[in-house]
Amino acid sequence: MQNVSKPQQYIGCEYGLKKEELSPEEIESRFKFMLSFPDTYEIGMSNFAVKILFEIIESIDGVLCDRVFLPEDDCAALMEKIGYTLHSINYMIEAKKFDIIGFTLEYELNYSNVLHLLSLAGICVESKNRHESDPIIIAGGSACVNPEPMADFIDVFFIGDGERTVTLICEALKDAKKRGMSRKDKIEALSKIEGAYVPSYYEAEFDENGVQTGFKPVKDGAAARVKTAVIPDLNDARHPLRLMVPNFETVFNRGVVEVARGCKNACRFCQAGFIYRPYRERSVENIKDIIKEIFLNTGYTEFTLSALTATDHAGLKEIIDYTLNLNSTEDGFKDALFSVSLPSQRISAFSVELAGWLSKNKKSGLTFAPEAGSQRMRDIINKNVSGEDLYATTAAAVDSGYKLIKLYFMIGLPFETDEDLLEIAAAVSRVVSIAREKRSRGFSVNVTFSTFVPKPHTPFQWARQIDRNEIIRRQDIIRSALKKHREVCMKFTRCDVTTLESALARGSRALSKVLLAAHKAGCRFDAWDDKLNIAAWRAAFKSAGIELDGYASREITTREQLPWSVIDTGVRTEFLAGEFAAAREEKVSPICDPQHCRRCGVC
Repeated sequence: MQNVSKPQQYIGCEYGLKKEELSPEEIESRFKFMLSFPDTYEIGMSNFAVKILFEIIESIDGVLCDRVFLPEDDCAALMEKIGYTLHSINYMIEAKKFDIIGFTLEYELNYSNVLHLLSLAGICVESKNRHESDPIIIAGGSACVNPEPMADFIDVFFIGDGERTVTLICEALKDAKKRGMSRKDKIEALSKIEGAYVPSYYEAEFDENGVQTGFKPVKDGAAARVKTAVIPDLNDARHPLRLMVPNFETVFNRGVVEVARGCKNACRFCQAGFIYRPYRERSVENIKDIIKEIFLNTGYTEFTLSALTATDHAGLKEIIDYTLNLNSTEDGFKDALFSVSLPSQRISAFSVELAGWLSKNKKSGLTFAPEAGSQRMRDIINKNVSGEDLYATTAAAVDSGYKLIKLYFMIGLPFETDEDLLEIAAAVSRVVSIAREKRSRGFSVNVTFSTFVPKPHTPFQWARQIDRNEIIRRQDIIRSALKKHREVCMKFTRCDVTTLESALARGSRALSKVLLAAHKAGCRFDAWDDKLNIAAWRAAFKSAGIELDGYASREITTREQLPWSVIDTGVRTEFLAGEFAAAREEKVSPICDPQHCRRCGVC
């Protein structure tokens, strides 16, 4: 271990971990479930879904749950040198000795990491080549709403909310193991669980141009479409309370409380806002109990209230007030200094009072996502905020003593013009001017500019992504307009990252060949700026007869069969097409309100 960087990431045994003392015979007899977020420890240990699933699985009687993350390249090279395959980090069990390996897939640029991890584990990368003794490979997470690019590598996808699903998976396979069922029969047992999609049960059909035209079920009883699993009441969804404390500083190391799932606001580019419908809130009392338990189990005093838009929660002020005053209201919390952060604030819902409450014990930067600079573009994307909302919120934040504001904008959105880009620069300039007018010393604005990527199951799933040269041109317009402001720090998403993400996000099953070629070329850690080998990816696409840039930037007509049409999120395709038409006409649509609205079909 002294020969690798950050050796703490490979030893497990974190504070808060429940590890049983088991004999080799006891380990062999247990049903063994290995969870993986396909990236390094410091990123995987920050993933909330892994925390949820781990606590659920390890609480099931007769199940041994363990984790594995991707070793960094220096460790992977050492493993290859000494002939050591990938092992779990708690019980040090060979990965290929587990009954099942479950991947959390939330980002398309992690696809290559799954193949790399399977290879390090000594498990056949392609499903069709796996042996009877190999673990069943499953995957869930937001990226699985288009499972087709990974269809050749995953035995079963599970689409939707996973808290109930993972218990059903364990119970089904525990029983199957006792009965000595074959690997094929185990997969069939899993296929009967709500939200399960078995790619081998379907044959993707293509026309002479390589465009996917549909699916043909090749297994009796395979559903024409797979409906996602949904937990109607978020209070019924188990929340992690122990939150194992990592062995060293990770990307995100604090108490996390999911206060809501889904989003009311129906932004037309936002995949999460559509695939996690309907909007559901966790009750205030439930949240208070969770915060107390997490503090007592971990010692965390810094909490993030997690949601797509936490400021929409009806009880947000009560939750924040409770958390910040825990040291004076509860026995056992004396002298603890609590702080609360929100991952992103909805501008129109933010108030002077809330800014003051958040800054009571600790001031950090505030994050807002206007997404577009002009009102025209905000109407197109259905972002229900105005420029005045942003400026009033900035003034309130500066008055409350904040020195840093983080802004997120998107370029390359459908129907965007150069005038819209200049409006972004004007909005940022106005934020800076407000701080100057209020004589705020040391004030700065960090602005991140991402490039629009059309995502499945959104109104913009048919839209064209701008090509590489156009991305660079539009980025240059922004840079030129804002370079005079010393308070502004700009960050732009790399063109290569955007291009690859777009190609994979809307890819068909034909991309399985691309992923396999990229894996053989050594592609991995593609989400890391210093690791992405775009030349190898271009070659991989070319080997499958596909040109990467053209594939990424293609426009799809609303009449075409979509590769992800086999997945039914509950949102009607006709509704999405209507929203795309409304965007073209610069019309806004009402928020998602499960109590009064039945427009999209989810409710």
